[in-house]
Amino acid sequence: MLIFAYSKQHGYMLFHTLVELFSIVVAFGVVYNSARIALSERSRDLATLRVIGFTNGEVAAILISELLMLTLVAIPIGLALGSAIASGIIGSVNTETVRLPLILSSRSYATAVLIVVVSAAFSFTVVSRRIRDLDLLGVLKARE
Repeated sequence: MLIFAYSKQHGYMLFHTLVELFSIVVAFGVVYNSARIALSERSRDLATLRVIGFTNGEVAAILISELLMLTLVAIPIGLALGSAIASGIIGSVNTETVRLPLILSSRSYATAVLIVVVSAAFSFTVVSRRIRDLDLLGVLKARE
């Protein structure tokens, strides 16, 4: 019986770890994708700033400050929507025979925020490196 209990607990821990890893990958994917989209949408403007004399650091600071504002606004919205979705899912699963508690602690929220902040920092680093590769000649040659 003890072996069964240990095996069951090990299965829960494995499932919990897999869900956490999946959430980290999804969070990084969302943040990195939004950073890449912002860079591709504004690459012409950012290259123009480089042509008129802004340094790579100054141009990166402009883009990163925009992405930072977006991330800071998205975090509380994501926490609220995530809680509502989790509550809805747990409510739909609960029946007379099955009861699943919804446990959202401050540690859960802190972990979610930490994952998003680390993903954002990594994404900002990658995107700021791509600013060096902007096509400055293409901006000078382009006519509108």
